[in-house]
Amino acid sequence: MARTSPMIRCALFVRDLTTSTRFYRDLLGLDEVFFEGELSDGNAWRLLGVPAGTQTRAVILKAPGPGIGMVGLFELSAPAPAPLTRNNACANVGEACLVFYCNDLTPVHARLEEAGGTCLCPPVHLEVNHQVKQREMTLRDPDGVMINLIEWDLSRGDTPEHDPGRQRATSRP
Repeated sequence: MARTSPMIRCALFVRDLTTSTRFYRDLLGLDEVFFEGELSDGNAWRLLGVPAGTQTRAVILKAPGPGIGMVGLFELSAPAPAPLTRNNACANVGEACLVFYCNDLTPVHARLEEAGGTCLCPPVHLEVNHQVKQREMTLRDPDGVMINLIEWDLSRGDTPEHDPGRQRATSRP
């Protein structure tokens, strides 16, 4: 069996590279640029499954720290691919959802529409197996990509998965 590493990055195909870059940089805090430029030579077109000569501009953003968990934004034109057909009000079969930790959901929720996104579920405490856990919210970016944000103090050095008992273990009857 082949082994893989933790996810390096997610590649998203966007309508407008500038709008999407602002969304992920200014709203979600992915403010380090790992790569920015045009993929005009070589065989990137083949890897992306688009016609030879398709114009491809890209920005790969990341949070400070190691080069994993990055978001690559790719704008394809001449010719541009058709947008996906999906129900933006809910999850769709075959759809991915990006999941990030976020130290405070309140300002994200307040600025979401201004940044071009839409809210699927405002910040609520996740309830699982009669336990109330951390706050989470679900949203869509300007191109409809589903994103789940988990409110967690990033300075703690741990994550909810490492100690599920410490996740606001308030039982409900």
